[in-house]
Amino acid sequence: MNQEIISINLGAVNCYLAKQGNSFILFDTGGYITFDKEINNRLEMLEKELDKAGCNSQNLRLIVLTHGDYDHSANAAYIKEKYKTKIAMHKGDLNLVQKPILEDVMKSFCFRSLFLKVLFRIMKKKLERINIKILGNFRGFKPDILLNDGDTLNQYGLDAKIIHIPGHTPGSIAILTENGQLIAGDTFTNTKRPKVAPNALDFHAMDKSIELLCKLDIKTIYPGHGNPFKMNEYK
Repeated sequence: MNQEIISINLGAVNCYLAKQGNSFILFDTGGYITFDKEINNRLEMLEKELDKAGCNSQNLRLIVLTHGDYDHSANAAYIKEKYKTKIAMHKGDLNLVQKPILEDVMKSFCFRSLFLKVLFRIMKKKLERINIKILGNFRGFKPDILLNDGDTLNQYGLDAKIIHIPGHTPGSIAILTENGQLIAGDTFTNTKRPKVAPNALDFHAMDKSIELLCKLDIKTIYPGHGNPFKMNEYK
């Protein structure tokens, strides 16, 4: 059966709708971006895009979070209630969605680049103030389904499997459809060119995850930030 990946650009962060037959699965829900001028969870934009695609409470089978960062998970609790569906994610990121604390959020600002490391040190206090405000608006939740490496989404109407790719966060996952489309969360980015994410909690783990993905039959990568790109553009 034909599969379709619908990109939803919410301004600096992406969600994706996978459609197969009459069923939809929503991958990530958008949320707050650290450097927005005003706190904005992008929920209104997301609802408009879901409606435009024909996604509703009758055909949205599942919400899948690629990881727990608030820019990808902040709207999950609301969408679950409105669309009468369930939330699925990896257990490795539960701390980021149930009752996230500033210490855990600030751990994501870990970079390889010396320039970004220095920049973070300069801006650390400002980033802490911003994140305190964001966490004050974040609606925590408990996922309904904990996904593991090798699980499939067939029972929810999509021929796809889960790949655990720790690194960016401990619970980062990718979703690989049977026709080679990879929804990759923040392990990859393509804001200027296709590349590995500049930040990770564990760069060694992320490198191993990238090695694993490069061995798979992947045609197109759908990153959490930036435009989709062909796998050979990264290689």
